[in-house]
Amino acid sequence: MIARFKEIRSSKRTDGYGRWLLLIKELRVRHNVSILCAERMALENRHRRRWVEKQINTNQRCRKYALAHIRHNGDAALIEREGETFNFRVR
Repeated sequence: MIARFKEIRSSKRTDGYGRWLLLIKELRVRHNVSILCAERMALENRHRRRWVEKQINTNQRCRKYALAHIRHNGDAALIEREGETFNFRVR
């Protein structure tokens, strides 16, 4: 299953958000962790974190999901909103 997620993620058939979801699914299966933990693991990579930050701050769809993440996770959220931009709590 991990190989399949990786294969789909590397293909051109998915957009950026689709690749993000596949990465989270892959990490969840590989490490048997929660969604929040898989997101934290993914964001530990500074290049990926920069890419996600750019997507959240420029893409309306990603912004909507970032706001939902904050509402759903509360104080455990991996991102925080500062005015019109978002910053990561994960470093």
